Amino acid sequence: MPTRTHLHLDDHPDTVALLSALLGHRRDAVELGFEPREHGAWVDWDAPTTGNLSSTEIPLIHIAPGCAILEGAGGAAPRLVEPVITAVAEVVR
Repeated sequence: MPTRTHLHLDDHPDTVALLSALLGHRRDAVELGFEPREHGAWVDWDAPTTGNLSSTEIPLIHIAPGCAILEGAGGAAPRLVEPVITAVAEVVR
């Protein structure tokens, strides 16, 4: 995945929502590589992991590129959907 990419809301709504929840409210969002736009967001995948984030926010940022890849591919293989959801749900609690 390129370092800086545009995530369109039509193609990546959940990834944009995740990043918006993590970074959208911050004054340093652009510095952290997140630039919300009317139809999505520009994301610099390298910037958020090196910025001023908490130890619990950084792992969530690492999940976002995988979410974007899966959304762009139309989702995971059906046999993997439940195990992935379960694994992520368990570790973020």
